[in-house]
Parts: sequence; C-alpha cells; structure tokens
Amino acid sequence: MAKFTSLLPGKELPEAKEDFRAAQKLEQYRLGEKAVYLPRGLSWEYIPVGEIRRAQRSRRVISAGHCVTVREEKPAVDLETEQGVFTLNLEKPASVAAVLEALGQKEE
Repeated sequence: MAKFTSLLPGKELPEAKEDFRAAQKLEQYRLGEKAVYLPRGLSWEYIPVGEIRRAQRSRRVISAGHCVTVREEKPAVDLETEQGVFTLNLEKPASVAAVLEALGQKEE
C-alpha cells in the first residue's frame, strides 16, 4: 500500500488514505477534499487543503538548444503555505483552472 507523508511537519491527516481514494486525478496529481497529493516514487506526499493560504496561476519556462535556443512556457500553480511555496507543474492550461476551482480559488 502507498505511504502518505505530509509536506508540512505537524500537519498530518489521519484520514489521508481515505481522502486519496476519493480524490480527483488531474495529470500526475490527486486533488482530494482534504489534501493535494504529489507523487514521490511509490509513495505520495500531500499538502492539507486547510493549510493552503493562496493558490495562483504561474508558469515555468523550459529552455533548450545551444545554437538556436527554444523557450516554451508551461502552466503551473503555486500553492502558498506557512512553510513556503509549492509548485504544481502541469502540462495542460485547462488543468490550472481545474486546480484553482478544486481549491475554491478565483483566477486573478
């Protein structure tokens, strides 16, 4: 069975396993009612939803090439907590809206 570890020390959820089972799959992440789950090998790390102060649209830039550089922007969502900011790197722009909606956040 998968192991669940909180990314915020002291903010563990005893019902993480049950919440994970009911969580919505969004790309490589899972969005539960009580936590956002991030894959880490054969286990999962999570951020309790109640500890997320703010979620906002972000992006990352991927650069490649030596002679001719290529820059590609990819969507992301930054989750701000007391412990710092955690970034969910996504592939589809529609996934950003789904994450923000699931967390009850409005797009800015």
